[in-house]
Amino acid sequence: MEAHARDAELLGEHLRESLERLPGPAYYNVLRWIHRILEPANYLEIGVHKGISLFQAIKGTPCIGVDPSPDLAEEHPDARIFELTSDEFFERHDLRELLGGPVELAFIDGLHLYEQVLRDFVNVERYSTEGTVVLLHDCLPLDEVTAARDRTTDFYSGDVWKAVLALRRVRPELEMVIVRTAPTGLCIVRGLDSSDTRLEEALPELAETYRDYDFDYYVEHRHEMPDEIENDRDAVKDWLTAS
Repeated sequence: MEAHARDAELLGEHLRESLERLPGPAYYNVLRWIHRILEPANYLEIGVHKGISLFQAIKGTPCIGVDPSPDLAEEHPDARIFELTSDEFFERHDLRELLGGPVELAFIDGLHLYEQVLRDFVNVERYSTEGTVVLLHDCLPLDEVTAARDRTTDFYSGDVWKAVLALRRVRPELEMVIVRTAPTGLCIVRGLDSSDTRLEEALPELAETYRDYDFDYYVEHRHEMPDEIENDRDAVKDWLTAS
């Protein structure tokens, strides 16, 4: 009981700190804005968990959810849930066939390790068009402990920020911005190219060289991360609708 109380207290401290640093609506609200701004014909979500983010989609939008251990409180009327890891899903299924066309909006929030996020991005991009938008969660880490590769806290972002930094370096032509939304930011990516193989070819090297980058490296190289915008619906809409 004492250990649980300490964990709950620490979680509360982390949440308070994140809200002070990133005020405004939580990322679920931002997801809801994005769905209603873009009105995508379909939606892919990697990392479903309890389905809260999945339910932000507009009613009637065909959705694909991928999670090896989903825990939805209720059945989603518009979603097909695949109880697989994302790697298994892309090995076994053709996303274009499942959706009836290229993916229009995707949210990557599965395993919180940068190399997996990059693999997921590569696999999503294969089914993309220039108009596809991809969202990456957990790109504004809070501190060293909660951004570690090994999870020891309830509040956790992992080292997803490395995937965002790698995308900026390997694919500088991608349009990227980070919404300053709690608890750990949301990165919006567009300008994808299904024929571009640079990131896929770089994956082995990225998995090797970025693994040992720590939180201090993030602080030192934060200027290389995408620009940040306010946690405001108009700001998000302005960025998404800009030509």
